[in-house]
Amino acid sequence: MTIHRDSDSHAALALTSPDTDFIGINRIIERGLHASLSECIKANKQHSKCVVILTTLGGDPHAGYRIARCLRHHYKEVCILIPSLCKSAGTLIAIGANELRIGDMGELGPLDIQVIKPAETIERGSGLDVTTALQQCATHAQRVFFSFFQGSRTNLRLSPRLAGEFASGVTAGLLTPLYSQIDPLRLGEMQRAMAITLEYGSRLNGHSSNLKPDGLGRLTMGYPAHEFVIDRKEAGELFQRVSSLSDNENLACMKLWSILGTPSESGLGPFFILPDEPSPEATNGLHTGSLSSGNASTKDAEPSFTGTTPAKAGRRRPRAGAKDQ
Repeated sequence: MTIHRDSDSHAALALTSPDTDFIGINRIIERGLHASLSECIKANKQHSKCVVILTTLGGDPHAGYRIARCLRHHYKEVCILIPSLCKSAGTLIAIGANELRIGDMGELGPLDIQVIKPAETIERGSGLDVTTALQQCATHAQRVFFSFFQGSRTNLRLSPRLAGEFASGVTAGLLTPLYSQIDPLRLGEMQRAMAITLEYGSRLNGHSSNLKPDGLGRLTMGYPAHEFVIDRKEAGELFQRVSSLSDNENLACMKLWSILGTPSESGLGPFFILPDEPSPEATNGLHTGSLSSGNASTKDAEPSFTGTTPAKAGRRRPRAGAKDQ
């Protein structure tokens, strides 16, 4: 489906954003979505601005980067409208937008990249897991060292040199089993994975300039869990231009909620939201209550009024070129 026709939703959206293309997406972020979006825009683009109503649980950051760049390539101004969940790679796409509009039920998510856990085929973990473990080990090592150093000086009355050697030996003995479980290659893999979102985010923000100075760092490393909720208020601390939905946009999202409100497992979109197609009667100029001209080759074809005829219409004029009777 590349087109969703809904005159009411389109009219409501257009009241807030006139002369704008409206695109709906509700699916996992993956390479196929980028290809579909490119073809959809080429076939249906009408304006230089777009509003993308985006609902997603996340996905491939490489695809998210390509999708954001695709929107920037085709449109001078990009706005991401978030009525529901827009997590992970969806947040990466949002960085490339000039403006974010987030509904009361909308939320973004952190950018800590997810990687497959060792010895697992499906379960994924955050790229920050190993880094967080190292930080915890370092903090624990400091506490252990100072605790034994102070105890040795106070209780055993050892000299600073002997107390330091004693504390160092105990700390090393306690923490060596912990550090031995950390794979250096795995640590390097995690660091490279985290660098992906940092580099992609930096490049996208270079076009949109919508992130605050510390926004990218907080999105990648500032939250304790991948599922952490970043609502509209929190997003306002990360992005320069964040607003709530207008009344008309809320109305449109309510009408579109069945297809854009709840994240779809099967995937919906991308599709352009367009008005309903004119009926055959409207195409032929037969709208009730409208002034219409018939076909010039039709017999007695003349302008006709439907409804009440104006009082000063007078008698019918003869057709052009007709002889007086």
